[in-house]
Amino acid sequence: MTPPGRRLRVVLMITARDWRGSAVVFAVVAQGLRARGHDVMALVARTPLREGFQSEGVPVRQLQIGASGLREAREAHRAVAEFAADVVVADARRDIRLAAATSLVRPVHIVYCISTPRPPRDPLTRLAYRRVGLTIFLTRRLEADGLFRMPVLGRRPHRVIYNGVDGAVFRPDPEAGRAFRLRHDLGDRHVLFGVGALEPEKRWEMLLESLALLPGPKPPLLLRGSGRFAAALPAQAERMGLDLRILPRLPTPDLVAAYNAATCVVHSSPTEPFGLVVAEAMACGRPVVAVGGGGPEEVLGDAGVITPPEDTAAFARQLQALLGDPARRAALGEAARRRVLERYSLERMQREYVEALEALCDAARR
Repeated sequence: MTPPGRRLRVVLMITARDWRGSAVVFAVVAQGLRARGHDVMALVARTPLREGFQSEGVPVRQLQIGASGLREAREAHRAVAEFAADVVVADARRDIRLAAATSLVRPVHIVYCISTPRPPRDPLTRLAYRRVGLTIFLTRRLEADGLFRMPVLGRRPHRVIYNGVDGAVFRPDPEAGRAFRLRHDLGDRHVLFGVGALEPEKRWEMLLESLALLPGPKPPLLLRGSGRFAAALPAQAERMGLDLRILPRLPTPDLVAAYNAATCVVHSSPTEPFGLVVAEAMACGRPVVAVGGGGPEEVLGDAGVITPPEDTAAFARQLQALLGDPARRAALGEAARRRVLERYSLERMQREYVEALEALCDAARR
């Protein structure tokens, strides 16, 4: 529990669309803060996130804050003031603008995390970034890139905190994998699995182009996600003669089963800030093939396969070689699981977030 006088009231502001990535991390951070004795509330803009936080036992309030206009700023300010928050944690530009507007009326510490900083173009966002009291980067690479692109973030406290994965939940489970294959009529053939929003930045179309270069028979690709490309990707796959299956949102046990059913997990986004799905796959002992340029390259280290971004032929060659080498797949899967348990544990992430927020507020009191 928190020592007397140090109890914090923390708002997690997140306007993402889907219950994945940063939303999942925020829920875990909230649980760590509450276990330490702090009060937490999530402010969200969409129903899937409200339902997700509720399922994780985190107090949540859904507001009309999907944009960052005057009305949305007033709603956010009202909620933050009613909660009497000391800290607002946010992960997107829109949320930073809302938090900054709130801080103009009521003093509050703003923590900017789970992000890929890019220089904002508009003056309003530039001003909002100057109100950030602590920046948390997800990888060393992001830290170096972010501070180079936005020196203003380096003038305030900043640190790297890797995301965490529950290795007791995400674990090797061959039986669950076999059951998943049976339910989806996948047989004993190679199967590829990917997780992420069906949006342009994930570069799934590049992945399909790579799969089209594989010799036949080509393995089916299962994608768990939703987004604007939900119709375009299957149409592209059909033109290419690929077996693409879009899966709905999966409960955690089914997601673990899907990872275990996969011969390889694939990831095609070169701008992913961390790659939580990559870490989950690693915890399940699955070999991962990912493109370089983003967080997964640092997360995987030498426990996975990294290919140059935008090089569909290289991705296809590396994937084909791995599919044909069961001994290497097994070795990579074992190394991936070890790396997650050693570097990306849930407990480590929770502890570091709690310590960072407590230190921020303690420094302000002095």
